[in-house]
This record gives sequence, C-alpha cells and structure tokens, in this order.
Amino acid sequence: MFFRIRYWLTAGLIATGIILVWFGSIRPVSVTIDGVSASVMTRAFTPGGVLHQLGYPVENQDRIIPDKNHLLRWHDAIELTSAVPVSVGIADTPYLHSNISAEKIPANLLFRAGIALFPGDEIIWNGLPVAFNNALPAVPSITLLYHKALPVQIQDGSSTFTEYSAAETIAGALWDAGYHLQQSDLSGLDVGEPLPTEVPVQITHGRQIIVEMNGKEWISRTSAETVGDALAQAGVALVGLDYSIPSDDSPVPTDGRIKVIRVREEIELTQTTIPYSIEYVEDPDTELDQTSIVEPGVMGLKVSRIRVVYEDGVETSRTSEAEWTAVEPKAQKVGYGIKIVLRTIETPSGTIEYWRAITVLATSYSPCQSGTAGKCYYSTSSGLPVQRGVVGVTRAWYNLMAGQGVYIPGYGSAVIADVGGGIPGKDWIDLGFSDADFEPWYQTVTMYFKTPVPATVPWILP
Repeated sequence: MFFRIRYWLTAGLIATGIILVWFGSIRPVSVTIDGVSASVMTRAFTPGGVLHQLGYPVENQDRIIPDKNHLLRWHDAIELTSAVPVSVGIADTPYLHSNISAEKIPANLLFRAGIALFPGDEIIWNGLPVAFNNALPAVPSITLLYHKALPVQIQDGSSTFTEYSAAETIAGALWDAGYHLQQSDLSGLDVGEPLPTEVPVQITHGRQIIVEMNGKEWISRTSAETVGDALAQAGVALVGLDYSIPSDDSPVPTDGRIKVIRVREEIELTQTTIPYSIEYVEDPDTELDQTSIVEPGVMGLKVSRIRVVYEDGVETSRTSEAEWTAVEPKAQKVGYGIKIVLRTIETPSGTIEYWRAITVLATSYSPCQSGTAGKCYYSTSSGLPVQRGVVGVTRAWYNLMAGQGVYIPGYGSAVIADVGGGIPGKDWIDLGFSDADFEPWYQTVTMYFKTPVPATVPWILP
C-alpha cells in the first residue's frame, strides 16, 4: 500500500515538472527589425532562434544586438539591422566605393570607404546634405556623395580670413561661415555664382536707402555708388522714359532717399468734323426766291494724333504730332429758283400783276425827317423829289432794282428811286413822304414787284 502511494506521488511530481518546464520556456521578447518593433512570445533561447522562428533570414553582414547566440532573458530586446548595398562617391572625381553593410551612420560609412571627414565637408544623400552622425533610415540601398570643403577667402572690411566650405556658390559658402547677407553687401559679385578661386569674397556691408515709387516707400540696402546701381540692387528697373530723383548717374544721396518716377506715353487719335460748304446753282424748275437741295453735302473728317505723357499716372504733357484729313468734305449744292411765275393781287386801285413778292421791314422818311437833325434833303438818288411814291433801299438793292415799280399794301404803288442806310440783318425799305403828308412807319410788309419783268433779274437778293 505504501509503495503504491509513493509511486503515484513520484509520477505526479514528474508530470508537474514537465508541465512547468514546458510553459516556463515561453517568454515575451521585443523584436525590432530595421526600425519596426513588435512584441512576440517565443520558446527560443537566443536571438538567432527567435529570428529563425519568425522566418526572417539572417545574413552574415546583418547586425544583431545582442549577439545571435546570446542567451535571452525574460522581456529581453532584440534589434536587427539588415545589411544593404552601399555606394560612396567623391564629387567631381571618378572615385566610387561599394560594399554591403548594416551601418547607418554616414561618417562611419565614409570611414570604411577610406574617407576622413573634416570641418566644412559635406555628405549628400538623396540630393540633400545629411548630418555626419545621424543614422539613416532603413532603405533598400544607400548612395552617398562626399563634397570636400575648400578654402574660401573672405574679406570683411580690413580683415581677411579663410573659411572652409563644401558649398558650390558664394551664398552657400558665406552661410557656412555664419554670414547671412543680402546681395547689397557684396561688391560686384552674384551670390548665386560659383565660388571665386583667385579673389576673396568681399563683404562691403551696404547702407540703407529709402525708395519711393507709386506713392509708397520701402527700405533696402545697397553697396552701390550711383543711384542707378542702387536701384538695380533693390530690384527696381528704370524702363523707357522712367527717371529717378536724383538721376540714375548721380551718387547715392547722403540721406539715402531716392524717388522713382514711372513714365508712360499714350497716343490718342481725336476726330473732328469738317463742315461742308454750300454752292448755289441755278435751278430752272424751282420758283424764284425758293431753294431746293440739288446735291446733299457730306461732312469731312479730320484726325489728329496726340502724344500724352503720364508721370505716376498724372498727365504732364499733351503734344499734337500730326493732323490729316481722313474724309474730304463734299459741298452741298443748293438750287436757287429762276422760274418766274406771274401772279395778281387785288388792291384798292385795282388788280396788279406781279412777278416777285418779298417780306421787308418798312420805315418812312420825308425831306426834313430823314434822321439828320437840322438838315432837310429834298432830292433822291435818282433825281426825283422826296415824296409819296418814292421808295429808298440799301445801296446793294438799289444797284439791282433802281427804277423797279413796286406795290406796298397800305402805301400804294411806288418806284425804287433812293438809297438809305438800312437796318443790319433786315430786308428793309424806306417809304417816302412829303413833309406835309408824312406818316410814321415801322412794320413788316410784303413788297410786290410789278410787271413787266426787267431784262436783268437778280435771282439771289443780297
């Protein structure tokens, strides 16, 4: 009986031990492969065993921390850095070093390629400079380009010193030397140009200028001697007729103030009409003292070219440069009637036949009431005495109508036989009276020209 109990107790202890060993071999481990971390449960006792369990092949050049045969403890950490192809070149040379490495520190990779780094040197990866001692990320391959720093002479005022830089341009070299300058601080050099090999980079520390343009001001710096060069450094170009105050060839003023005047020109074409003239022609189909349009006139067109100058948007001058006639005017032809039509009018004295009738302003006069104080005129220009039946007209009409028989309603029949001064702007006649029968007249009447029609007819009355 005792033997059986001892047997089963021993068997239970053995079974318990086996179970404890089995479950006790499973442990948590942190695994990082090329920067990617994960926590896994494993029965493997070494990093190599864990990576094998994960199905990750380990090459001889790969880096495993801790060593792949290291005995793992509870919650141990494993870090694997895969080896990748590495190429290292030297700028502007055919040198190229290639190998397989798990190293990610640029300085170490260059050291293994036989390149020693010095201050100012530069390592380029993916087109950008990288820090010497910062690890590169996990990538399928690594290509590094080494730029050796070269000596750069810098002259700052009276001091000249040498800096080392791998930059390709003046701007890059000055940046490496701690100078954060503008183009205005450099004399005759473009910061984007390659580094000079024979002359030092001269720093002149430009002075402040104030540029006024289009009603606005801004501050810039310049090392130039003339206003034009100072504006160029400030990015201001004088174009065409633009000018500056002071002028562009003047020294930069001591107060640094420069005003830029923007000038533009415009060409204006102005059109003005040219009135047409009037030509009178005889029209046998139109009645006397009537007119008709035989041919309409056409207005002409004159074009003027004017140059207008604006300074800062304000007109400063306007100059006429040329003038020409684009369309010639065409005269209007007006036909004046020469067709005489005989008509009659009933008067207190009977029927009168007439061939012309015009509206006139009628006044009156007598020998001693002729408008001349203290004087009396008894005779007319024709030699007839001044009396009823004598009509005076202007000299122009008298020359055309002298001796013509007329009839004036309210006055009666008369003859044109005298010359008077007339009233400007009026068709005028002066009715004659004797001093004894004088009647004052000042009214508009119709004067009828009695037949017979004279041999010479004034078709157009002046």
